Amino acid sequence: MRCLRGWPPLLLAAVLSPVPASVAAQAPEPGRILEKVACAKAPGQSYALYLPSGYTRERRWPILYAFDARARGLVPVERYREAAERYGVIVAGSNNSRNGPIAIADEALRAMLDDTSTRFPLDPRRVYLTGFSGGARVAVLAAAALGDQAAGVIGAAAGFPTGLQPTAATPFAYFGTIGVDDFNFPEMRELDATLAKLGVRHHVEVFEGGHAWPPADVCMRAIEWMEIEAIRSKRRTDDPPLVDRILARWTAEAEAEEKAARPVEAWRRYSLLTATFAGLRDVAGPVRKARELASSREVRSALAEEDASVTRQAGEHARVARLADRAVAAEGPESLIELLRAVEELRSQSERPRSDAARMVARRVLVSSWSRLNEANARDLEAGQLPRAAARLSVMARIRPDDPLVPYNLACVLARSGKKEGAIDALREAVRKGFNDAAAIEAEPDFATLRREPGFRKILEELKS
Repeated sequence: MRCLRGWPPLLLAAVLSPVPASVAAQAPEPGRILEKVACAKAPGQSYALYLPSGYTRERRWPILYAFDARARGLVPVERYREAAERYGVIVAGSNNSRNGPIAIADEALRAMLDDTSTRFPLDPRRVYLTGFSGGARVAVLAAAALGDQAAGVIGAAAGFPTGLQPTAATPFAYFGTIGVDDFNFPEMRELDATLAKLGVRHHVEVFEGGHAWPPADVCMRAIEWMEIEAIRSKRRTDDPPLVDRILARWTAEAEAEEKAARPVEAWRRYSLLTATFAGLRDVAGPVRKARELASSREVRSALAEEDASVTRQAGEHARVARLADRAVAAEGPESLIELLRAVEELRSQSERPRSDAARMVARRVLVSSWSRLNEANARDLEAGQLPRAAARLSVMARIRPDDPLVPYNLACVLARSGKKEGAIDALREAVRKGFNDAAAIEAEPDFATLRREPGFRKILEELKS
């Protein structure tokens, strides 16, 4: 696997030498989450942190670096806290890395690597990376840059970045997570198949949900899977009692799913169990269970629904994208009417009680279409295409009529365009729908031309009162 151009190899040099006592003494209190730890050499960079309650300087610790798509370092730290405490893993979630130029993630990663490797005694062979959405792609990039120091990646809701493809020589283990209603579901299914063909140690966990960080129980399973992989690859010493405990817990989970008449989930649990412990423990029983369930009508039907959803998703997304482009280009009122009709149909399908192909497709396409509009709007603003950005936001407001950020952003665009009256009307609409941050409105540079307008001042006065 090669690194992308522009991201040179990274090294955790500090972990190879003893941690200075003066620095180690500054370690935060173990056993509690800290929302913000400022990087000593880069004060503008910070990370949320969890140190296991048993933390001591007398041993080296595995660490999990986390990258959120929206710079929410606390979110992954909270999700992984229970697993980190049980298995003795430090978790650090960047408060700066977010979707956008790779330079932002690069700076955040380097600052965290430097600060944590100076502050804590880390295990140089057990560095793990995780991320959500664009952050998942950052995690893969970082693992590729770290080389042999990266033991594994836990990718949530997205796979490998463009320009960096997995190969048979991929040096790190990969645990992916994806919600069944996530618009990136097809991508993660394809990645699962690719890694299987390449013989890369991996697993892709499917859970009930959409485009999000995985729930805490999936995070626990991901850390447990990495523990077994670390033993398999000899990155950590063998621990038979630990292996037996995880095997027993996973077996109990699989059996519980089976007893609860949830054959698909039981099949997934038995399949994971057999792939993870093959060669380490006797898995003949789980192998037999997985095969029996795989041939059942319920499992075959569920997998067929997933296949159908992947096929239909591409077509529906293309249809909505085409209608949205026509509506933004103002090709007659019928274009907007047709788009809104398509969105309403998807909303209706998304509320179906049974998780069939129609519901999965609707939920994924609603989010993917919104994301496409949002990204296109950002490009319009960057290119200075203010009329087009305003038109796109007007369409977005019809799709999500209760979202206060859409009229707020529209107000910003109209203010930049010199359309003061329209900007104030849009801002008033944003406040009516729930935007109540007066300080943010006052500090918004786009509203500089509105500050002396009576309508603008009245909005602020009403919010403050």
